[in-house]
Amino acid sequence: MKKASKILLSLMAFLLIISFSVVVNAHSVELDPDGLIFFPFLIINGEGNIDISTTETNYTLFYQAVEIPNDIYDQIKNIQSEGEVALDAIDVELDTLNADCENLETIYDEAYEKYNSLIEGAVEGSELETARTEYETAKTNYENKVAEYNNKVKEYNDKVNEINQNINELTPMYDDGAWQETENGDFKIDKSTFSGTKAFVLWARLDKQDGTTVYDEVICTAEGTMQEEVNVTSVELNRTELYLTAGSDYILIATISPDNATDKTLTWSSDNEEVATVEDGKVTAIGPGTATITVRTNDGNFEDTCKVIVTNDISIDDPNIDNNDNNNDNNNDGSKDPTIAGGKIPQTGEPFIFGSVIAILIVSSVVLYRKMKHYNFKQ
Repeated sequence: MKKASKILLSLMAFLLIISFSVVVNAHSVELDPDGLIFFPFLIINGEGNIDISTTETNYTLFYQAVEIPNDIYDQIKNIQSEGEVALDAIDVELDTLNADCENLETIYDEAYEKYNSLIEGAVEGSELETARTEYETAKTNYENKVAEYNNKVKEYNDKVNEINQNINELTPMYDDGAWQETENGDFKIDKSTFSGTKAFVLWARLDKQDGTTVYDEVICTAEGTMQEEVNVTSVELNRTELYLTAGSDYILIATISPDNATDKTLTWSSDNEEVATVEDGKVTAIGPGTATITVRTNDGNFEDTCKVIVTNDISIDDPNIDNNDNNNDNNNDGSKDPTIAGGKIPQTGEPFIFGSVIAILIVSSVVLYRKMKHYNFKQ
């Protein structure tokens, strides 16, 4: 009896293991009922090898990876996570029930042996009756506990089926037009088409020699190698206002933020091409008047503008000229330094006074030196 009960418990434990493994490959399609397809335990970098049972020969194997949308994958993970918690709780109860079954089985065995020995010893009367009652009670208690254990196993399997069903409704199906044949079972997910972590359903299709087809699948994740897209947040021109003479040109510089933005495509336009045109930032003055040059980003449609004023003649106070234009005679704001004349000699201010003082000191030193030299000769 001990051996029979242990076989029963082992069988129930085996069923639990099988049921739990189904969680990994849950889908509404019947998956590999004969266990012919074997996915690798770990899928590293989106690569691995699919094994086929040695009982199969002359078959053709295909695979494909179907991307799972992020929100769907989050739902699947949530179902699995909550399901594992529920299954763990049931598993704890199963451990307790299993211990109770083993304890009651021991009591049952002892009661049975005692009762059987009394029968074999031809003992009758109250002692035999008491032994029989203890034996029947122990048997009932044990059978009831085993039934309770079996009910808990059913609860566990029902929970697994519930988890499977919920995941079934979310797991993407294969695409009949996207199968890739693999001769040796190797598979590889193309990681160059995405960035970050993506979840996939890796499907396998086994076309058997007898003409039947078997499907199986597993959920896995892979890290994409495509450069992650960085969105543009702004664009800024180096000038807000520009003065040009007809026939001249100027190159506007557009700075895109952030510097590592993925799409730095720009579109340039002028609202008055009779006054000024623009191509890739180069502004060409056509005729007198005012035009607005606009630069716009392809990503996000951010824009900035520069007002262009074109005249037939431009004064020396041209605000376009600044230190950045390699003209050091002007301030950064483009205005002419009032202390600098056409000949670039200081006219007023501290530089002029300082220079005059130095000149006077030099002349005085020369005169004094000559007088001292003369006095020395006299002596």
